[in-house]
Amino acid sequence: MRNRANTPPRDEAAFIHGGTAGIDIKQEEKPKAPKTGSKAKPVSISLAEENLSAIDDVIRREMQSGNHRVNRSDVVRAAVMGLGNLSKADISELIKKAKLK
Repeated sequence: MRNRANTPPRDEAAFIHGGTAGIDIKQEEKPKAPKTGSKAKPVSISLAEENLSAIDDVIRREMQSGNHRVNRSDVVRAAVMGLGNLSKADISELIKKAKLK
């Protein structure tokens, strides 16, 4: 019997009583991970080629400025957050322009 761990021999009773199955042993509580808000939900949207290239330009500029790991979803999220700073009339005007393209 080669490559065996250096464990002391145990008798049958020690083996039987050595397990923890069925015993309520208080385990240390793991610290809960902080909630990061809602989980992202994958959706499908249609964008024109010029919209995709504009998003890719934003990603390229962000990466060149040292902000790595930027993706299209990040850019779209930022755009939606930016809409929150506009008035309802400005948002309506942007939507009208978007529909014309």
